[in-house]
Amino acid sequence: MNPPLVTVVIPSYNYGHLIDQTLESVLAQTYVHWECFVVDDGSTDNTKEVVKRFVDQDSRIRYIFQQNLRAGAARNHGMRKGSGKYLQFLDADDLIEKTKLENQVAYLEQHPEIDIVYGGIRYFRTEERLADLSRAVGEEVTWMPRISGSGRDAVLALIRLPIVIHSPLVRKGAGDSLVYFEEDLNACEDWLYWVTSALKGKRFHYEEIEGTLGFYRAHLNSACANQPFVDVETRRLRRILKTIISDREGAELNRRLGAEYEGNIGINEVLSGSVRRAVWQFLKAAAKSPRMREKVKWLFCAGAAPFAPKQRFEKLVVTPLGKSIAGMLRFRSPRNSY
Repeated sequence: MNPPLVTVVIPSYNYGHLIDQTLESVLAQTYVHWECFVVDDGSTDNTKEVVKRFVDQDSRIRYIFQQNLRAGAARNHGMRKGSGKYLQFLDADDLIEKTKLENQVAYLEQHPEIDIVYGGIRYFRTEERLADLSRAVGEEVTWMPRISGSGRDAVLALIRLPIVIHSPLVRKGAGDSLVYFEEDLNACEDWLYWVTSALKGKRFHYEEIEGTLGFYRAHLNSACANQPFVDVETRRLRRILKTIISDREGAELNRRLGAEYEGNIGINEVLSGSVRRAVWQFLKAAAKSPRMREKVKWLFCAGAAPFAPKQRFEKLVVTPLGKSIAGMLRFRSPRNSY
């Protein structure tokens, strides 16, 4: 039997200065049965020239240009072009360990009941090329959910937090089992992809298989570094989840996390000195909260924001409600007003 083909999909927008190293990490794979589609999402830099050098070097790499339609559309384009049994998503500034495809393909071949296998991710902080991949080994991503299963438990876990896009190897599937990315989102489309996969009954398995690390590049030009942009797209994601999650516990969890997100934005506004915007955020959090205790907490924050010293406000918020109220009264008492 022929070894299964892996389709690697790399969307890119103005990452000509980094995508060469990403492609080198694909070329370095010990598993050779792959095809790679670089979908240039309307770049205005030298992305085409850089990728063309790799296309000339290896026929498994192909370059596709599309008008700027965002990452979700670019990934869907690559998926439709590909013919692999498995999918490896990889952003144009990130890297994968050289035995990742080999070891995760072997796992999925041995476990046909598993649809998505994934493992560890490590951050590395640089906007430059690395001399060697070993320098990319930085701090571990500890917040990513570790799911082994399917159904409701997987959905609830993914409502809370996403999986980093290039950590998994995905069994592609066909027909109704095939999952595509939401093309209207500017960010968080990968988060929605994993939730949708769970809602379709895909079985996830977290396994720290040796040699399958993904490396996530943290730098100033990444979308995640633009907090206002992330805030807008996270809100949009929560609104979409509201329309597709029918489970009562899941719907309440999504609503509660959406309210908490609004409240955390309010805390950041207080710390940055924007008290009026902070009060508005806390009121929105109170309105969205499904639980009375949380509504009271955010209303309390709205009342406290103009008076509590900002250097102590975050600590005030995370303390029990009764102690927080007592603390606010101390902040407002005459002896502490000068």
